[in-house]
Amino acid sequence: MVFTKSKSVYLFLIILSSLLVSTAIFAVDKRELPSAQKTNFQPRDISSQNEVNEFFKPSRWGTDDTIATGPVYGGISTDYDTAGNLYAVRCTTWDSKGVLSKAIVYRSTNNGTSWFPFCSFGPFGVTFSYPVILTGSIGDRLYLFVRTDQDNGDIFVVRFNAQTGGFETSQNVAPGAEDTISYFTACTNMGRGDTLVVVYQKDRTSGTPYLYSTMSTDYGVHWSTPQMQSSDGEHPDIAYGQAGNVYLTYHKTIKDDIAFLRGKTYETGPWDYVQYLTTDSTSCHDDFPKIAALHTLPADTTTVWVAYNHDEAPPSKVMNTDLRFAYSTNSGVDWTKDQVIANDPSASEMSADLEVYRSSTNKYVDLCYLKYSGVVKSGSDIYYTWANATHPEQFYSPHQIINEHWANCSPDGRENCQLTYPIPDDYPGIVYAGFPLKKDDGKNLDFGGWDLYYDFHDWTDVEEETAEEKLSAEFSLSNNYPNPFNPETKIGYFIPKACQVKLEIFNILGQRVRTLLDEVQTTGKKEVTWDGRDEKGNEVASGVYFYKLEAEGFIQTKKMVLIR
Repeated sequence: MVFTKSKSVYLFLIILSSLLVSTAIFAVDKRELPSAQKTNFQPRDISSQNEVNEFFKPSRWGTDDTIATGPVYGGISTDYDTAGNLYAVRCTTWDSKGVLSKAIVYRSTNNGTSWFPFCSFGPFGVTFSYPVILTGSIGDRLYLFVRTDQDNGDIFVVRFNAQTGGFETSQNVAPGAEDTISYFTACTNMGRGDTLVVVYQKDRTSGTPYLYSTMSTDYGVHWSTPQMQSSDGEHPDIAYGQAGNVYLTYHKTIKDDIAFLRGKTYETGPWDYVQYLTTDSTSCHDDFPKIAALHTLPADTTTVWVAYNHDEAPPSKVMNTDLRFAYSTNSGVDWTKDQVIANDPSASEMSADLEVYRSSTNKYVDLCYLKYSGVVKSGSDIYYTWANATHPEQFYSPHQIINEHWANCSPDGRENCQLTYPIPDDYPGIVYAGFPLKKDDGKNLDFGGWDLYYDFHDWTDVEEETAEEKLSAEFSLSNNYPNPFNPETKIGYFIPKACQVKLEIFNILGQRVRTLLDEVQTTGKKEVTWDGRDEKGNEVASGVYFYKLEAEGFIQTKKMVLIR
């Protein structure tokens, strides 16, 4: 039995059903624990032996696809739009000396299977770092934020046309040598993408760093006068929510604490609900927080999570970092603090990215993090887990390792690992900066020479009903193309000998939509076209569909998406 993650994919796609429809083909939601299990279910340390019972089928992360080869210098970022496009950006060295850099945006139109350079910014004799790529939900504009080393750190926002990749406008969000910006974060509202918020860290020659915010309500053309949000704050992370709420977390240097602020910057009103999310700041070091908030309504009952690095001892020691989190179920007013996600005593776990899918019905938060054990020089594993609003205190266990290549290690996982959401997979995809060597090559790694990789969770609601003793692998079912498609798609398969062949289409509820063929066929490579119509010739609605091939006991099912 398989449990699947019930997350709304896009507004025009069918919401995945959480009901048990047909036990022969479908199963219940993988993310929902059975009610009898929920009471006693407790998150467990990933370093221990986890017993995977019948309710947990391991996630099937696919083969890592290469986005780009070459150095990644200064960080990465990802985003997606409702047109089904994925975006990834890296700051990369421009010459062999690494003194100049530019930000390159890559795009995928087929759920991350292949990527191509879409647009870029630079070089202009400056070095870029901490890129942030934002699309909004509609996807007609593409924003690229980068920090430059000119004037001791300016933040530029560049707006591209999301259809063509053409340059539209650029602005210096925080100009002036006195800014001395070393770190920043940015977000945009869920709908039109017209409102943008930037929070940045302004270092001083002496004293604590300040945090400032600025915003634009006209698609990044004009920006408000910067407003100080904290007289002691660094490494901010920001997330948007419903009803104008913006959620901000950061590290306070004096108390060595994780702090939280909620703002109404999309509307009017001050930032409020200042909270400290850790209770042991006098003896421990907590830093690099990541924040995510659901977009559910009503807005005052939103679930918010903050994950952060936690050191029981001074951070100078090796392999002593644990991963902890705090959560709120009323939009940041009250918090449950000091919750443990992972605490392997022989390794360091470092938060990389915490995200939710942009939907008013989604109830899940996704987390990826780095785990460094020192076994391989500068190489880390990437782990994935999730929680939901029903049980915000429980991150799914066991956590899954997703990377085929070693990922670069950093206490700020934002530099190396980011989440995104492909169609039709409601599990996220993960983009990470890694090394050309495979993890099983058995070689030690050197710094530098990173590549950019993409992996995603490969699941299906339809069980592959292949018998225990499968027939020869000569039988095969190919991925349909194009996917997503409109109005038709081609399905390929190979038959090693003459036999009865059946190819059927099912909808998300397990109902047969169309039998494309049911006949005896000769050996060879075959291809069938589905025109997106049912048995009666009617056009079917946009959504997720499944195609199943049966031939001589060989049974395999795959997934596709129709977009009208």
